[in-house]
Amino acid sequence: MFEKIRGFFMNILNYFHTKNIEDLTGVDINISSKMFKKITLWADMMSGNAPWNEDAKPCGILPQIAGRLNYFVTREIGLDVENEAIKKPMKHLNANIGKVVEYIIFTGAGLLRPIYAANKLQYEIIPLGNYLPTKYDFDGTLTGAIILKQIKTKKSFILCEIHDFDGNSHKVTNKLYENTDGNLRQVPLTSCEQTAEITPEYTWNNCGRPMIIEYRSSVTNKIDGSNVPVALINDAVDLIEKADRQFARMDWEQEAGEKRIFADRDMFTKRTSRNGETDTVVLSKSLNKLIQKIDGDGSANGEKIHEYSPELRTTAQNEYLQQVFRRIELTLNVGKGTVSDAESVQQTATQYSGGRQELFAIVDKIEDEIAAKYEETAEVFAYMAEAYGIKGAPAANHKTEELYTIKWNDDQTRKDIQQAKQTALQEISAGVLNKWEYRRDFYGEDEAAAKANVPPEPVAASPFDLM
Repeated sequence: MFEKIRGFFMNILNYFHTKNIEDLTGVDINISSKMFKKITLWADMMSGNAPWNEDAKPCGILPQIAGRLNYFVTREIGLDVENEAIKKPMKHLNANIGKVVEYIIFTGAGLLRPIYAANKLQYEIIPLGNYLPTKYDFDGTLTGAIILKQIKTKKSFILCEIHDFDGNSHKVTNKLYENTDGNLRQVPLTSCEQTAEITPEYTWNNCGRPMIIEYRSSVTNKIDGSNVPVALINDAVDLIEKADRQFARMDWEQEAGEKRIFADRDMFTKRTSRNGETDTVVLSKSLNKLIQKIDGDGSANGEKIHEYSPELRTTAQNEYLQQVFRRIELTLNVGKGTVSDAESVQQTATQYSGGRQELFAIVDKIEDEIAAKYEETAEVFAYMAEAYGIKGAPAANHKTEELYTIKWNDDQTRKDIQQAKQTALQEISAGVLNKWEYRRDFYGEDEAAAKANVPPEPVAASPFDLM
């Protein structure tokens, strides 16, 4: 329904640095100035637009961390949905739970907003910043929020969707603002074709729970002590900047260290032969890159050609980068080898297993949050299914177990490393698992190193050797 615009997340937040959301919407937000700045920074980092990224592009730390955590969460958490009325949205959510994991890592939370459209239950996941919390219960449950959406047509608009749960019913109010040269002016919803059909105000009566669900990180808010979620990456922001800058230095040195030949320009000027024809020195594309034409080299003896081929400090530069990577792993407690080159750190199988246990501790926390919020999500979908008269909607007095069941795949074996090793050895004996895969999983080696380090198979004796 709404056009997705790269970077609009930050455009909205940056706009509200100079505009007062409370004055604009009439709703107090639960975001301090400190938190607002942090959320803005996390959003910039997520989109590759952090303040330092203009000089030092991201070196890939964030997708690496998200990819590792995503791998375990999406592999381990499964879902059986018993109720047909809510099966499609719940199964779709579980299949795409990686987006929730990423938002927990990058911005601290993702808000699930259920939708009934095209005669079916649907949902959208909104990162913190695209929604701003307004109220929390004492137990930390989100009960109010403002969802901000930018809409681009011939004009620019911002839609504010205000949610408020009073303990029994959930009220939704929609306000549209036209953005003219940075000035917001409230206009009717009918002023924009994409919002013309939206109901200005409606209430979910007697729903008994908020109709929006916040999937959030378990990181303690030490920024302002509020209930507003904190990004998993927050404590390592400075280290991530160091890594990006160090990688930029390495990249610059590699480019600056390319072999060059500086040659006097007059060696390439047009020359006239004895028969009166003019010759031109033509260089191939590769030589043009190698040879830099100058007006002499400035030396006392006036050399026509000077070769430049500096010694690169690749090993030392990379070692420092790896140290920063390992410090990030230590700070975030995600285990060695999550960001750093595992092969650059000599680890025993026990040490590597310990690192995996650290990683699994975070995975467990994310999975516990998802499991808890699946229940709330299923109940919201069940309420909506009954409200819209969807066939097979659960009865009002249904039990949670009648809606869905979570299945945990590989959960027990990966927590018990010794059991996991024993299972892997049995799979090797059965021909199901390769030996190099064992080294990859339990020694932290990449595929190439693991294959190279697998002991060669013993060569069977030839019958002729016995003669």
